[in-house]
Amino acid sequence: MKKGLIFILVVLSLLSCKKEDPGTPGPNEVWLEYQLFRPSQIVVPAGTTVKFINKGNPSHQIQGTLFSTGLIRTDEEYSYTFSAAGTYYFTCGNHASVSSEQVAVVVQ
Repeated sequence: MKKGLIFILVVLSLLSCKKEDPGTPGPNEVWLEYQLFRPSQIVVPAGTTVKFINKGNPSHQIQGTLFSTGLIRTDEEYSYTFSAAGTYYFTCGNHASVSSEQVAVVVQ
């Protein structure tokens, strides 16, 4: 009886550790995840506000030619309105050497 209860408790604890799928970014959103910006490229018309949302556990810091944010913690966001056409590249200031933590915002 005791072994059965222990087995059930172990199984329940393993199931509770499963990470939920956060879904997919909405329109004009870039998600900052663990070693990943999703999508890696977004195309928007001039005048569009893009939300950068941290969906991962570590803090992120977005750096590029237009702006540099402070630390963005889990579930926090930073919004920026892109007014001029062009292609703008951003990296994570905390993980600049990780190539998947880059995003290109193409403004038309």
